Amino acid sequence: MFKKQSKMALLEFLKTIYVGDRGCKSLIIDTWNREVKIQLTCISRVRSKAWDYYDAEDLPNGFIVFEDVNSIVINPPGAMPNDTINDIRTEAIPDRPGKYLVIVNVDSINEYGIRTEVDIQISAGSMALEAYGAAAKRITQ
Repeated sequence: MFKKQSKMALLEFLKTIYVGDRGCKSLIIDTWNREVKIQLTCISRVRSKAWDYYDAEDLPNGFIVFEDVNSIVINPPGAMPNDTINDIRTEAIPDRPGKYLVIVNVDSINEYGIRTEVDIQISAGSMALEAYGAAAKRITQ
């Protein structure tokens, strides 16, 4: 099992990734392991206050993995999150110590080119990054 991150670590860890102008390639819900994985075209790491085009730690086709997941809601129902990642934000769940509501806002483009914003709401205890093809080597810091 992976080491559980503290509450502060999850919030701080989100600040170390850059996903602007990146696309959502897939959404994997692993109910047995209580994980949700979102695959992006690329995940970059932020090692200073601003991204500044740092690419030494880029994860092409990488995954953001939400661990210790209790629930997932995709709103509006029916729209496929399949385009640009607009925002990722999180907030503590007041009555659930160590749990956070993470909201990933993604564009959905249908076959007619109509855009819909989709919120993927995930209740999770921790997160990690995964390089494409390297699931056994999760990045937790």
